[in-house]
Amino acid sequence: MIKKIIIPVAIIILAIVFFKMMLATKEKSSEITIKEHVWRVEQSIVKKQTLSPTITLYGRVETSELLNAAAPAASQVAKVLVKEGEHIEQGQLMLSLDKADFDPLLLQSQAKVKELNALIKSDQLRHKINLQSLKNEKKLLRLSEKALARAEKVKRQNLGSVSETEQAMQLVEKQRLSFNSIQFSVNEYQNRQEQLEARLMQAEADLKKSRLAFERSQIVAPFSGVVAKVNVAQGDRVNNNEKLLSFYSTEHLEIRAKLPVNVLSEIQQSTRGGHILTGEASSGSQQVPIRLERISGEAQASGVDAIFSISVDQVYFRMGAIVVVRLQRPARDDVIKVPYQAMYGSDQLYQIKDNRLKLVQVKTIGEYHLSGTLIDSETMVQEPELIIESDVLKTGDTILSTHLPNAYSGLKVDVVQEDSDKVSIAQDTLINTANKSTQQ
Repeated sequence: MIKKIIIPVAIIILAIVFFKMMLATKEKSSEITIKEHVWRVEQSIVKKQTLSPTITLYGRVETSELLNAAAPAASQVAKVLVKEGEHIEQGQLMLSLDKADFDPLLLQSQAKVKELNALIKSDQLRHKINLQSLKNEKKLLRLSEKALARAEKVKRQNLGSVSETEQAMQLVEKQRLSFNSIQFSVNEYQNRQEQLEARLMQAEADLKKSRLAFERSQIVAPFSGVVAKVNVAQGDRVNNNEKLLSFYSTEHLEIRAKLPVNVLSEIQQSTRGGHILTGEASSGSQQVPIRLERISGEAQASGVDAIFSISVDQVYFRMGAIVVVRLQRPARDDVIKVPYQAMYGSDQLYQIKDNRLKLVQVKTIGEYHLSGTLIDSETMVQEPELIIESDVLKTGDTILSTHLPNAYSGLKVDVVQEDSDKVSIAQDTLINTANKSTQQ
């Protein structure tokens, strides 16, 4: 019984002694110290200067000289001598309508004019004859009146008959009727002439219309340009005023773009002050200088249209093309140029002070583009930057130009020197952050 109690107690005592010996002989580990992580970043030096902000717009190419040729009358298309997109020189025949459809109308109008000219001449001759006849009729009327007076005198003396007196009276009335008729014709001469001249003017107007329609049946380019669209083919039958083709001048191309409401007042004040606002338009690899000509008189909820002229002679833009417009706004003093990746939101960035970040509120003015950066296929195009205003930042201060997703005020950073290898610090930072999040 005693053995059963002593043996378990001895085992427990030996185990406790062994455990304490193990603890006494255990190696002591060094204390763990947590180091603050330092982010390697790039910086930009603040420099306050006078710069012109740039606003980026999207415009459409238009032209102030657009010819929409239409058929002057119902006719048949005889020839189509141009194709869509073809460049045409001034005076070149583009399309011809069948002349046989216009010759009868032209001949009819010419015949009407000749007929009325003949009627006017005939009436003038008749008027001369009427004037001579009027004198003779007046003499005959006087003679007949004298004969009537003699017949009445003879009748009163009972020497003549009643029938002779009545015959003399009848002759007077006939002669007076003939005289009045010729007199009326003479008096109506001026009215007849005005009527005939009015009809002649109308006929001449119809003749001009016929000649004009005949001339317009041959569509000739009034200026050099490009055929926008051909709506008919040879042999087609067209109606009056039906559209045949569209043609525009490449020397008067314009760009219409919509100005945002927030910059409209600034642009209007600048133009009223006599400042000329310029910029550039680009489509693909082509860049051309432009100039703000005028602002549309009609506003919409999304803004107001601005019309830009292209300041070069040879332009390969096509009408209707969508182009990117960069307009140089009026210059601003004491502004700062910063890269896009330095901004957090639209009004915040970080200043680097004593290797730690400090959040600064700023005001975004616009973009900054260096004009003419595209030189050849091997030349890099400078990336656009932002122009900001700040009362806190001063010339010589440094700001964070590497975009850190986890940036906050007080974060410790290590600035990469400018002569170090040009490695994408921003990408490395994002990768490290992603890996850290994955491990956690």
